[in-house]
Amino acid sequence: MKIRELMSLELFKSCKLLTNDIGLENDVDSAMVLEALDIENWSRKNQLILTSFYAFQDLSEAELTVFFQKMENLGVSGIVVKMDRLITMIPDWLIALCFQHNIPLIKVEQDVSYEKIMLTIYEPLLNHQEHLLRTYYDVRQRFTKLERNQHSFSQIMDTFYELIALPCSLKIPDLEITAQYGPSYEDYRLSESNYLATTEFTKNHYEQQLLLSPDEQTKISTLSVKIPTRFKNSCTLTVFYADRIEEAHMMILENVIDILYARLQTEYLIKKDRYARLNHLADSLLQNTPASMDELNSLLDEAQMNRYPYYQGLAFSVDENNAENADILQKLASLRTPKIFFEHYHYTVILYNLKEPGERISKTDIQNILKLDASVKSKAMISISRVKEKPALKDILLECLDTIRFNQQLQMGTVLSVDELGLFRYFMQEDQSEQLELLIHEPLKRLQQDESELFQTLYAFFQNNRNYKKTAEALFLHPKTIRYRLNKIQQLLMIEQTNPLQLVNFEIATYLLKARRREAND
Repeated sequence: MKIRELMSLELFKSCKLLTNDIGLENDVDSAMVLEALDIENWSRKNQLILTSFYAFQDLSEAELTVFFQKMENLGVSGIVVKMDRLITMIPDWLIALCFQHNIPLIKVEQDVSYEKIMLTIYEPLLNHQEHLLRTYYDVRQRFTKLERNQHSFSQIMDTFYELIALPCSLKIPDLEITAQYGPSYEDYRLSESNYLATTEFTKNHYEQQLLLSPDEQTKISTLSVKIPTRFKNSCTLTVFYADRIEEAHMMILENVIDILYARLQTEYLIKKDRYARLNHLADSLLQNTPASMDELNSLLDEAQMNRYPYYQGLAFSVDENNAENADILQKLASLRTPKIFFEHYHYTVILYNLKEPGERISKTDIQNILKLDASVKSKAMISISRVKEKPALKDILLECLDTIRFNQQLQMGTVLSVDELGLFRYFMQEDQSEQLELLIHEPLKRLQQDESELFQTLYAFFQNNRNYKKTAEALFLHPKTIRYRLNKIQQLLMIEQTNPLQLVNFEIATYLLKARRREAND
């Protein structure tokens, strides 16, 4: 109740407001008779102070000033001064203090008792409290029924819209839910924003915004709340209104937030359980592939991955898990459907079910969808398997992981397809170490061991397509220095510049030695 509404009550119609329009919109939540001047110890915000003029008679000007400052700081709603037979007029200095501190002053005649004043103030307040409690109970009953029956988000919002009777919206990005009830104000622009103070009826934090229409002729206010979830993003509930939000509306909002939060928790647990189950299925398909085709088909059917005859895998490896990596995985998953995830500590493999080989995922597809920046390139590695039919399904995981391991050694780029490796695929297998030793010339081994600077120059030369200028730029050296070093390497290794086969052999051996050194250091 506000001072304006209080003055319209029957008892107060005979009273006089001595401070004109000051504080007419002040809220009145309670009333108290003034007994002592230590008002900071017993009064509170939105309280109406009842007193007789005698309470102020013996106070000095300084004491009166301090008392009124305390009332203003507390947010007292106003003062009701009850007259008696000896005092018939309130002095100007008291009225002036009320004007100075923006405190409404109401004069009540002597024949009106304190009891009548209290009853008149508290009757509408108690009726309002009763209405709020009844609203809370009724709303809680409606939402408890929804919660018990595990209703969907749309059913929860249907009930909310029916109860609050205001336009509203719900956004849950991680569940791809966007629901709008009533008019949409998407084309309105933000004009003002602030947060509502928490009251005795609210426990959530609400942001209030004022929106303007494109022609700035229409205003609409919003009240929105971020509901925390165990997903990546919060859920946002917004209510649109033209005038003001009533306390009954806040009761409805508080209840629907509780039911939405509970439903979000349930949804997260369901998704987590389903993800874990599918991860176990993916493990059985890729790492422990059944030899029996009937058993394999059964697993594929359960994972809903038996629609089409072809399969392709993609592995994603990073040093650490964070929100940015989750975004990358989400984009990679969107490349094809259906798909299933196999998650490990150090990598995640996505298995896609393809209708035909032409649907294969290429390196270009990944680069286009990710638009990889320098920070991602320095941390992530992505490998792509070849397209396989069902009997060769078990080879997909091996191809993905072998390609990533090989790329970690040679640093051939952020995205690497197994098809790009060519004859290097032969050396990805761990049992080829003896054959690897036979392919590397002893002089090249000694160069790496004894002349690391020259070996690094040779490696950079091959990495830069045997271009002297680019090699010099990569090593921050003069091109003449590069030529001098390469001439020296040519003499030590007895390389014939006109023998392309010999150059190819030395280039492959250099890459393999570089990879072996990295592996040893790790």
